[in-house]
Amino acid sequence: KAELIDFDIPLADVEAVLKDAPRIKRITPATALATLPLPRPPVTHKYKEGHLLLICGSRRYAGGAILTGLGARASGVGMLSIAVPESLKSLLVSHLPEALIVGCPETETGAIAHLELPEKTDLSSFNAIACGPGLTRDATPIVQEVIESDRPLILDADGLNILAQMGAIATLKKRLAVTVLTPHTGEFQRLFPDVTDAKHDKVQAVREAATQSEAIVLLKGARTAIANPQAAVWIVPESTPALARGGSGDVLTGLLGGLLAQAATKQILVEDIVATAAWWHSQAGILAAQERTELGVDAFTLTQYLIKVLSN
Repeated sequence: KAELIDFDIPLADVEAVLKDAPRIKRITPATALATLPLPRPPVTHKYKEGHLLLICGSRRYAGGAILTGLGARASGVGMLSIAVPESLKSLLVSHLPEALIVGCPETETGAIAHLELPEKTDLSSFNAIACGPGLTRDATPIVQEVIESDRPLILDADGLNILAQMGAIATLKKRLAVTVLTPHTGEFQRLFPDVTDAKHDKVQAVREAATQSEAIVLLKGARTAIANPQAAVWIVPESTPALARGGSGDVLTGLLGGLLAQAATKQILVEDIVATAAWWHSQAGILAAQERTELGVDAFTLTQYLIKVLSN
């Protein structure tokens, strides 16, 4: 049965199962590329191409903010704002000069204490928000604030850990906008301790989590699986162990955030954008590994291969 797919089995065996699984969709290059917001209309401007707010980083985990920002840059999003602790502002400006870097007051531990957005700007000013990489759990009030917003929201890393402490299913059911969760297996188990064991049955686990929480859930790993609240499932049939590196997930969060912000200004289904971002990220890892071996694909290098995927 489709629900019993072992996502570590050879690709050919996965494809054989998919023929009998109408509720499971394999992401192909054709479907992924067709979902991208390309080509752009000849006459447009930056605000028509999406405005993304990233909330990430801490004094301890400054790199998470940089990698997330670089992933968002590759998405082509029209405007990128990044909220970080004030002490990281100059560092982020040096890596992402085109972004609006918002320095926020910070706690004694170097986490964001509270959001301090520019004048006449609030969370509703953005087409999408991505929150979590490098935050630390000291940023709990920040995660609570974005969950209460009416903007499409991606939660990753410490955003997920804080959500787990709040009670994921009950909290997410109160949201008025779409939520995308991007956990690895450990984070998934903390978020959804009562659903099917993801290590035993990845498809059923992600399906249960999405239907119960009313969120779109992207469960990372070999053969990434994605489910929406209606129990439809997408899989990324190709991946590489080269992506088993710290920071790879931060790049995905930024890339997905940028695409989601663009989708909000166009008629593109969120579920399709999530699947496309996962495919794009995976293909960048595969291409980088082909050129640099599986040992040579650090997260920063990964960001440099994202555009190469589209130009091949």
